[in-house]
Amino acid sequence: MQVFVSGATGRVGGTLARALMARGWKVRTLALPNDRQLDATRQAGIECVTGNLADLAAVREAMRDCDSVFHMAAVISFQPLARDLIWDANVTGTYNVLRVAAELAQTRPLRLVFASSDQVYPTRFARYRPTDELHPREPYTFYGLSKVVGEDMVKFYGRSEENLSTSIAVFSHIEAAHELIDPHGEYSSAAFYVNGRVRSLKAASTHHAGATSQNELRLILDILEPLMSDDEPLLLAYDQHGKPHTQELVDVRDIVEGLLLIHDKSEAIGETFNLAPATPVSLAEFIPYLAKATGRRYVEAKLPVELGRTHGSAAKARALLGYQPRYSLFDMVDEAVAAQHAQKVAA
Repeated sequence: MQVFVSGATGRVGGTLARALMARGWKVRTLALPNDRQLDATRQAGIECVTGNLADLAAVREAMRDCDSVFHMAAVISFQPLARDLIWDANVTGTYNVLRVAAELAQTRPLRLVFASSDQVYPTRFARYRPTDELHPREPYTFYGLSKVVGEDMVKFYGRSEENLSTSIAVFSHIEAAHELIDPHGEYSSAAFYVNGRVRSLKAASTHHAGATSQNELRLILDILEPLMSDDEPLLLAYDQHGKPHTQELVDVRDIVEGLLLIHDKSEAIGETFNLAPATPVSLAEFIPYLAKATGRRYVEAKLPVELGRTHGSAAKARALLGYQPRYSLFDMVDEAVAAQHAQKVAA
């Protein structure tokens, strides 16, 4: 079986590619020539074609002879200046993948799974919770908009191409266990650490922490910046009503398990599935746990904004696919701390 996995140099795509190779399948990806993970990806046994998703010829080369497609790659940014890049990668790139998939489907059946985001709803400011797949898609970020366009294209091609079977997986926040205890982790930095939250706010304007205007952004920074420290303290944030923020985060291994179920089960064809944890976690419980496990201190801050509350529903995936996440945030912390300790002992 020849499989194309876009984004195989990244966290989800790379973990997925390795799981597919463990099945004995051949995996090919398309990577930018300057991708820092390109050599490591090749060393892992993944065939890498260099190029850009916005280049149709490069996509054709990378997808040649494939039997299944996992379109995982995307530019995730909330900076206004990144909109052209987001459109090229997430919209034009998705169109190119679908166009080539349709060409291949002219001669044989082809399976395609597309990675979307809970930014399409969005769950943080949803009309109702738990947020299921029937929730109106009302993104408030350009990235979320790009995923709505991608979903619509996937559904169109799934309807119009007889041999092309498509499904959509909607992700919550994703991390690997070791990233949770890293103050510079891709997502955990802004979610759990003071310095990381400030860096994220400054870089991404109003997206994080619920800020909806420059005035709110300034208010939040005025509160958080004095709490920054070289020892990278954790952050336990409360909203304007004194309620702690909640977090919804999925271990990358659980996401990959969900993707494989979607790919393998006929019940998933033509459907959209949220891959969310069973329940969100209150940071009033998690941050002290993380602090104790890592020996890192935490600070508390009351932010004068509505922080939003993520709570996506994976009931459909559980019912139709048997999806059952195995790793909680607490499990991930325990695993990461144990691995870090083992490394120190070995050193």
